[in-house]
Amino acid sequence: RPHPPWHAVRSGKSPQQSTLPAMEAAMEKIRSLMAGLKAPQHYDKVYKDECIFSFDTPFSEKGLAVNLKTWQGFGSDMIAMDIQRSGSGALYLVLKYRQVEKEKPADEADPKSLTDLVGATDKYDVVKEYTVLAVDAAGGRAETPYPCQDLPMIVTDVCEAIISHQGAKSMDDVGRWDADQDIKESKYFKDLVQLPATKKISPHPKDWKCEKSGDTQNLWLNLSDGHIGGGRRFWDGTGGSNGALDHFEEEKAKGNFYPLVVKLGTITPQGADVYSYAPDEDNMVKDPLLAQHLEHWGIDVMKMDKTEKTMAELEVDLNLSYDWSKICESGENLVKVRGPGMVGLKNLGNSCYMNSSVQLMMALPEVKQRYLDADMQVRKSAPQEAAGDLVSQVAKLVNGLNTERYAPPLKDGEDEDDPKIVMAPQMFRSLIGKNHPEFSSGRQQDAREFIEYFLEQLTRAERTALGSRLGGGDRPTSNLFDFAVEERLQETGGQSRVKYSKMQQNLFGLPVKLEDAENLEEVTAWKAAHAEVGEKDAKKPKTEGEPEEPKPVIPLKSCLERWALPEDGLSFRGGLASKSSRLATMPRYLMIQVQRYYLDEKWVPSKLDCKVPMPETLNLEHLRGKGLQSGEQELPQDEDGAAAAVASAAPASASPQPDEMVVAQLLSMGLNENAAKRASIAVGSAGAEAATAWYFEHSEDPGINDPLEETPAGGGATSGGGDAGGADPESVAMLCSMGFAQAHVAAVLKSCMNNAERAADWLFSHADDLDSAVAALGDGGSGGGGGGGGASKVEYDDGVGEYSLIGFVSHIGKNTSHGHYVCHMKRGEGGSWVIFDDSKVAKSEHPPLDLGYIYLYRRNDA
Repeated sequence: RPHPPWHAVRSGKSPQQSTLPAMEAAMEKIRSLMAGLKAPQHYDKVYKDECIFSFDTPFSEKGLAVNLKTWQGFGSDMIAMDIQRSGSGALYLVLKYRQVEKEKPADEADPKSLTDLVGATDKYDVVKEYTVLAVDAAGGRAETPYPCQDLPMIVTDVCEAIISHQGAKSMDDVGRWDADQDIKESKYFKDLVQLPATKKISPHPKDWKCEKSGDTQNLWLNLSDGHIGGGRRFWDGTGGSNGALDHFEEEKAKGNFYPLVVKLGTITPQGADVYSYAPDEDNMVKDPLLAQHLEHWGIDVMKMDKTEKTMAELEVDLNLSYDWSKICESGENLVKVRGPGMVGLKNLGNSCYMNSSVQLMMALPEVKQRYLDADMQVRKSAPQEAAGDLVSQVAKLVNGLNTERYAPPLKDGEDEDDPKIVMAPQMFRSLIGKNHPEFSSGRQQDAREFIEYFLEQLTRAERTALGSRLGGGDRPTSNLFDFAVEERLQETGGQSRVKYSKMQQNLFGLPVKLEDAENLEEVTAWKAAHAEVGEKDAKKPKTEGEPEEPKPVIPLKSCLERWALPEDGLSFRGGLASKSSRLATMPRYLMIQVQRYYLDEKWVPSKLDCKVPMPETLNLEHLRGKGLQSGEQELPQDEDGAAAAVASAAPASASPQPDEMVVAQLLSMGLNENAAKRASIAVGSAGAEAATAWYFEHSEDPGINDPLEETPAGGGATSGGGDAGGADPESVAMLCSMGFAQAHVAAVLKSCMNNAERAADWLFSHADDLDSAVAALGDGGSGGGGGGGGASKVEYDDGVGEYSLIGFVSHIGKNTSHGHYVCHMKRGEGGSWVIFDDSKVAKSEHPPLDLGYIYLYRRNDA
């Protein structure tokens, strides 16, 4: 029997005396607030898993209240703000969940799935309770338990729809999962040749062995001729005997084509791992006729159990073998810590790159000054769809990480994955990844790319919020990390004239080359001594005391010298030139990316497994640029720019112009000149690295190598500068909503041939001096000389280039799109090191300063 409502108990009267009048009053309030209710459909977003403005969930102490009209979720202390923002009362379905540990059956089987493998076992039952809460505009409240037969039908219908709805989190997860299912059907499964079955394959794993090596693990059955062979050898010598692949190649040499193999031990009624050795596939594939093909060899899939790890599970194991013990300090007895600034983030599935990046940036004093809002002013001023407002979601994140709300005192024996205290940034992840092909997926990503993308999106979101919703000055948060690189181009022959330009960057790429290793002789000698090791020995596990392969140790000094070296042989204005770089400004916070990851000669992502010892203090003043020096002769403006500058009778091409130096670097890489120009224009003043990345993303675009189209002189419907002048009205409205003036938007859209994406990129890249930049479009560039000049107008936070290390992100894995990320930060009294491994936070005993990927230094005079 349900307990009487709380108001019946508090009144001091017996439930019989007070329940009915109180229930009638509650029903009256509910009926007065139910106008406009509508049950959500399966395609609607229902935020029933996470509060819009905090990280409260149904597992929080007071549950989560879902507004029956907007379907947005609110923590108990956020309900009043929802009422204040709407200006009227509302009905809520309050969800309260609690975990109850299951009794473990005595005969429980060993884990078999990948989920079980990584430890996410289902140990709990969840008990769910519901209440309908009515809150009027004055804040008066009334509750009634749910279900309740006295509730109006529309209220019951909406509550049932919310309870049965999968929720916004699940919708995002399903979409992410579907996007990642890129295993395709093999083109060979329909007409697969299967030789007469002269043998039957035993269903018992103890009977399986490689027909070449005798191995009994990692075995693959050829579906065409029934041959059992060992799996492919991995690049590092581990894996199988390669028997299955060798057999395919041998049969192919005889004129037989038997491409499909299935991994024994992974066969279940739900499917199995199938691989195609066909040169045009050479990947995991689907075989829709797998059951039929296996039956040919006497295998009944309905009777098979999983006994081997799948390829996905092996990939997890392989990635985690990279410096796991050193980077995650897994051999240490680490002491857990928790408090403001020491709160972990739940891994949402390959989200450690995001978690580590956020921990690196979101506790900086300047970020906290801007986004910590104990009075809720930043979040209170959010638009109605607060889940889609990046400023609100960043404020939510900063407050969650840096206050005591999700940092209760540690208790002995507590479950660190208890959903009552775990911060799961699902809403933030969905928003920052929206419309991005990679960050919207469930795949692992490059933390460097995420940091750059996040800062770009935050800059756009802050444009209309600075000075109104946000304090902390009028510069975007990204300005904390922005700096200018001075690039010097010098003619190789002739007059040896020079050209100086500046490029805006927010990460310092530190080149790492094996030839700079201080122990190169030792590394080379070890590789030579082990080059002839046989296959059997290569696969043997190392015995205790056996020496490990020495890692190259590359000094920071060598990396900095390599960065500063001139780059010779660049094509420039029909001749050759050399380019060198220096730091024009020293940012408040310097992020250094150790470029140990690269594309090899086959364009395969690879890792230089090395150590780069990074100091806790750093002085970069010797790399500061000094601009044009006495005795240097500056190159004149190029012919096209000079012609445009004197063409005062009529406007010349209004199109943004490519940066000569960026184009020269791309040409030296073998790119088509037109493609190089398009890449330079697309990234504005972001530099050659960004242009290169843009090119590889768009290299298959139609017309990428076609000549650039120029806007004809006077080329708009009107000559007036203030109206839309032929620009697409929807694009104008969209860009104006980002805080840009209509005159600026119209001029840039006109120059970009109404391409709103290009126009947005151009506007944001020139946002610091839009008046001059737009004026330069109108007069053909007379306002300045050449590409990259936009960076010189940016107001940088400059100072003495002396820095102290405050944190770094490390990566474990063979390349940045696999493996795991963790973050180390200096926190607390005395600036001691703390490790953030997703939701796990602990004191760091031996931070791996030589194995990091992205380092964050603070300028000492900041």
